[in-house]
Amino acid sequence: MKKLFLFMAVTALTISLSSCSKDSGGGGNSMSMKINGVNKTFKTEGNSFQGTTSVYGYIGDDAENPTDVITFNLASGTGDKITDFTYDSDVYPTGYFTGTFTSDVTVNSSSSAKGTFSGTLESLTGNDNIEITEGTFSTNIIAE
Repeated sequence: MKKLFLFMAVTALTISLSSCSKDSGGGGNSMSMKINGVNKTFKTEGNSFQGTTSVYGYIGDDAENPTDVITFNLASGTGDKITDFTYDSDVYPTGYFTGTFTSDVTVNSSSSAKGTFSGTLESLTGNDNIEITEGTFSTNIIAE
C-alpha cells in the first residue's frame, strides 16, 4: 500500500510540474519599455494572418479602452525584425511611428513571439519625437 501511495504521489507531482511548464519559445503576454525615460508595462495580444504576425500592446483595464497602445508587425521575410511600429497614448496624443529603430526578435513561431527593441519614434505632426529604450516583449500568438 505504501508503494502504491508513493507511486501515485510521484505521478501526480510529475503531471502537475509538466502541465505548468512554459513554452520554450517565449510564452507570456507582456511588453515593457522606457518611453522618454519613464517605465511602461503593457499587456499584449498577438495574432498571425497570411504570413504576418501582429503584436498589440495596451495599458488599461482592457483592450477596448486603453490609455496607451503599441502595435507592430513581424513580417514574413523579416522575422527577426520589428516593422510598422506605432504608439498612441493619452500622454502623447499625436501618434508616433517608426523612425530610427533596432530590434532583435529571438522567437517568431506559430505559437509565440519574443524579442527586444529600442529607438526613436517620430511624431505624426513632426513635433517632439520620443525615445524608446530597454524594450522587451513576449506574447502568445493566435492564428487567424
